[in-house]
Amino acid sequence: MRNYITTYDPFFGRFFLRTSNCSASQMMKTDIKETKDSYLMKIDLPEVKKEDTKITLEDGYLKVTAVINHEDEDDEYIYRERSYGEYSRSYYVGDTVKLDDVSAKMENGVLTIDIKKRDEETKKEQFVHIS
Repeated sequence: MRNYITTYDPFFGRFFLRTSNCSASQMMKTDIKETKDSYLMKIDLPEVKKEDTKITLEDGYLKVTAVINHEDEDDEYIYRERSYGEYSRSYYVGDTVKLDDVSAKMENGVLTIDIKKRDEETKKEQFVHIS
């Protein structure tokens, strides 16, 4: 009779299961809070550097693009689960938001974006400075 307890380790059995690639919505988990004068967004961007993050504003959409680089790509791994590459996610903020209404900062793997409420209209692509 076979002893399944010694031939199967639940940790390693699940450890080597391959999951699907991480999507931008899974990678960029976002909380949005409305205040009287603005919207405050907090986006998780683990392992992303400020200089590898870009925020654009175009046609009413705020688009966040982040690049995760792995400098040790030449190393041989037996298993790799952390995702890397370029991710982007768009948030509809309306046509009335202008570049001057948006501010951003990156701290401890969290991108915080503050969007002031506004009534004027804008259509062209704009870039947001990350402090």
